[in-house]
This record gives sequence, structure tokens and C-alpha cells, in this order.
Amino acid sequence: MCARMKVLIGYDGSSYADAALNDLRLAGLPREGEALVVSVGDVLFTPPLASHEIIEKTVPVGRLMSAIELAQEQEMKALEEAEMLASEAVLRAQEYLPGWKVRSKALAGAPSQELIQEAELWKADLIMVGSRGRSALGRLFLGSVSKTAATEASSSVRIARRSPGKSADSPPRLVIGVDGSAGSERAVRAVGKRVWPEGTEVRVVAVDDGTSPLRIADVTPNPEVSSTGCNEESAVRASRVVAWALEELRAVGLRATAEIKEGDPQSVLIDEARKRGHCVFVGSRGMGSTEGATGLGRVSARLVTGAHYSVEVVR
Repeated sequence: MCARMKVLIGYDGSSYADAALNDLRLAGLPREGEALVVSVGDVLFTPPLASHEIIEKTVPVGRLMSAIELAQEQEMKALEEAEMLASEAVLRAQEYLPGWKVRSKALAGAPSQELIQEAELWKADLIMVGSRGRSALGRLFLGSVSKTAATEASSSVRIARRSPGKSADSPPRLVIGVDGSAGSERAVRAVGKRVWPEGTEVRVVAVDDGTSPLRIADVTPNPEVSSTGCNEESAVRASRVVAWALEELRAVGLRATAEIKEGDPQSVLIDEARKRGHCVFVGSRGMGSTEGATGLGRVSARLVTGAHYSVEVVR
């Protein structure tokens, strides 16, 4: 018997976090599983215990105690708010996932690090967060939590966005970016393992940006796969990976089509999502060289911060 899927949902009460809850209906989640709604109270200042001895030498005891008491009070208030938000979100998550075991957890600290640490401890398969969030003072994180999670988490991460003009009741339309890398292969397999409603459509897109060859053997181009703006050699190289992806997806009953395009991968994938998609699936690596030590491919990193549609980074 396969282990049940475990999804951690980061929630802070913002409209962006609401988008993550709404996106549960479009993520192809199985009928049963476990979900953990985590709300993190953003504590602005908590003096580390190890520093008390040093502070005592320069700060009067009375003022030191006041600072510690203020920090503790802030943490208590942050936790209370986080508990309230998480409890409210659980009700909505249960509505969208009626067969799932859903519970909540409130934490206090730096939101991105607390979410990642909790996901590691809980062994989450997928983290779902909004593209932005709010702090204890209501200021926006400007995507720092979602990008940090996508960069540093060992599990897959889905950054949810409200899709303009797309109804949550209509069948999902997915875009998968492939380039022959192991990362893009995982993205295809992740889509194939999900449980999608009838009518779900998948568009497999291979993009040749002209900077590096796809790591696939030369084969005869697949007649089902159209090529736009690519030279013949690029089309031949890309044909094998998209043909494999089509076979994998159609084997589980999905309506899948594919296209090979030339251009900037991020722009091409965003354009495909705008025309036909609810969500773009990409591997954490591949689709461009890695960005230093971030653990994200160049294109994946740009999609996380720049796309106007939901993006799932698959590990």
C-alpha cells in the first residue's frame, strides 16, 4: 500500500494565501491524504537566550527584563493570531479535501525558515504557499517566503496565484516545461501520478534557447509534435523527450499535446500558461543553468518570482 500524500499549506490570512487554498482544487490531489495548515506569527524581535549574559553587562537589569518581556508578549500575540488563522484555514481546506485528514499548527519566528523546517520534520511531499504574504505589521514579503521555500525546501513547492479568467470549476489546463533533464522528467512523472478530473489538458513544451543542446539522442522527429521557429537539428533533438512525455501522460488517461519552440524559456512558458494553462510544472533543475547555490535552475527561479500563474517546482 502506497503512503498517503502529505501536503503542507502555508497560511497567513492574506489574499495570496487564500489563493493557495483555492489552488487545492486545481492541484490534482488524490482523494485521500494528509494536510497540515501552518501559520507562522512573524516575530520581529526575540533576543537569543545565549546573548542575555552579554546584554546584562551593558544594559540595566530593569530595561533588559522589559525588553525580554516585550519580546515574549509579541511572541504570544503572534502565536494567538497564527492559531486563529490556521484554524479558519483548516475549515476551508477540509471543504476542498473532504477525504483528507486536515489539521493545523501555529508557530512563531521567521515564516520561510519555520515553514521549511516544519516541512522537513513532517516529511511533506508538497508545500503550497501564496506568491506573497504579510508580516506582523501587514507589510508584504514581496515573494521572499515563496522563493525561499522553492529554493531551499527538499520537497516539491507549489506557488499559487489567482489565474485571471480561469474558473476553479473548469478542468485544469497544465503546462510542463521539458528539456531532457532529470528535473523535467520528474515534472512529467509528478503530473502523471496526480488524480486529475475528466477534461484535464496538458501541454508539453520543449524550449530551445539556443545556448545549450538538449541532452537527448538524435531521433526521427515525432510527427505529432509541432515545431515553431526551431531549426531542424533542434527539433530532432527535442522530439524524443516530448514523445516520451506524451506516452507517459496519455498512458494514465490525460489529454496531452506537445510543441517545440525556440526562444527564451521563461517567456515561452509564461505565454503558454497565459493562453491555455492554470499551472506551469517545471523541475527544480534543468531548463537552464543553476543559479549558484540556490538549488533552482535559472528558468525555474525566474518563473517562481515572475509568472502570473501558479508554478509547481518538482523535486
